[in-house]
Amino acid sequence: MMFKHLMLGLLAFFLISELTWAEDKPTEESQVKEKIIAVIDAQLEAFQSGDAEKAYSFATPGIQRQFPNSSIFMQMVMNGYNVLRQPTQVEYRDLRDHFGVKVQLVQLTDLNGFTFQAFYQMEQQNSGEWRIGGCMIQQVDQDKI
Repeated sequence: MMFKHLMLGLLAFFLISELTWAEDKPTEESQVKEKIIAVIDAQLEAFQSGDAEKAYSFATPGIQRQFPNSSIFMQMVMNGYNVLRQPTQVEYRDLRDHFGVKVQLVQLTDLNGFTFQAFYQMEQQNSGEWRIGGCMIQQVDQDKI
């Protein structure tokens, strides 16, 4: 009889532990998402204010090697990622894990009312901070063209 109570007690303990762990996991993921959104927001604000150095500081070392200074980086943004410079609307969507890489989906609307989907590849640095390792943009509403 005592063995049965012990087993029931252990079973209850493991079930409660598993439920608690399951509740903690989304919280950890939401904290990661908050940190990632803060980085993207800060870079978008830097783009809008024309602060090339600050915008550049949110890029990973790999991106900074491709674009060795903030002026070259901003020129690339102006030529290929203009919607990031002055979006009229920014909506954060899912944070996805793509083969171990965090990808934050962001929907942006430009000054002309066109909607774009941005896929931000995020990389956690050794320091623990998140930086932007790449961004792919596609227009959502092609029929407006």
